[in-house]
Amino acid sequence: MKGPVRLAILGCGAITRSEHIPSVMAHPGAQLVALVDADLSRANGLIQNRALTCKAIADYHELLGRVDAVINALPNHLHAVINQDFLLAGVNVLCEKPLAITAADALACTELAEKKRLVLAVGMNRRFAASHPLLKLVMEEGLLGTIRDYDFQYGGAFDWRSASGFYFDRAKAGGGALVDFGVHMLDSVFDWFGPVSAFDYQDDDWGSGIEANAILDAKHHGHFGEIKGRLQLSRTFTLKNRLLIRGTQANAEISVQDPEVVVLHRTIAGKSVSETLRLEDYPAENSYLRQLDNFVQSVVNLSKPEVDGWQAVRVMELIESCYAQRKRIPEPWAESKVARSEARA
Repeated sequence: MKGPVRLAILGCGAITRSEHIPSVMAHPGAQLVALVDADLSRANGLIQNRALTCKAIADYHELLGRVDAVINALPNHLHAVINQDFLLAGVNVLCEKPLAITAADALACTELAEKKRLVLAVGMNRRFAASHPLLKLVMEEGLLGTIRDYDFQYGGAFDWRSASGFYFDRAKAGGGALVDFGVHMLDSVFDWFGPVSAFDYQDDDWGSGIEANAILDAKHHGHFGEIKGRLQLSRTFTLKNRLLIRGTQANAEISVQDPEVVVLHRTIAGKSVSETLRLEDYPAENSYLRQLDNFVQSVVNLSKPEVDGWQAVRVMELIESCYAQRKRIPEPWAESKVARSEARA
């Protein structure tokens, strides 16, 4: 492909405003040609506020076959059908997570991209933080000794300024905390530790289909053997917001607030010490710009992106299995009230 990749962004919500537009405008190999949003005033407002020269379009069908690539940042339930429309038209796609709200739809997108020989990348920007490949190096060099287990926590009061509010609609979101940020966590641990062979899942869904809190105990079989771990998510209270991997020689920690470094904790001569490791030659850009660069290079070179559809399919398959086999997190304060109410009835 000669010249910059002609690219459109679908959806003008929070992630487009904060990450996708700045990344596209900063990338020399990408040309932003259109912002697409059913609310045309929202798209025009972004164009004016950011002094962009692209078009505002309400109907994405106008772009089919007229661009080289799109970033699909629409609400979750619109991902699969619109991904497939663009792939059928010969357009490469970078889709925000999740690729689809069902594993079957994620598989359909992936198989179509493969059939059409197009790039289908999935927006897992955490893979492009320096700590992700750095942790692999730490484990492969044996700095932790034998890996015992991991504890991965992410949580806080939900404060994302969603333009559409789809996060709280099961039919549009596909689920709650597990589908929202849990996909990032699962994608990472799959890449580090291999597929999940057994699990136990609990959440606090009382029937709406939108869990605010979730706990997943998993067992992996991969390059480092059998690894057990726990993932905990919350939209209601603050968790430790870090990954901690425990080994026989040292522990490794990645903070959600500083994903560019890995901190090693170990004991030397009976003294507890910490070392902060960072990759010296890693690109200085943020993870979204690195992700976009990987996508653009994949489109130009017709190569496999870092995170493709097949990886997204296995994550959605596990999430579906979790929901199918969910147990409720014990909430005795609420369950006692329910029991008293049922007794009175």
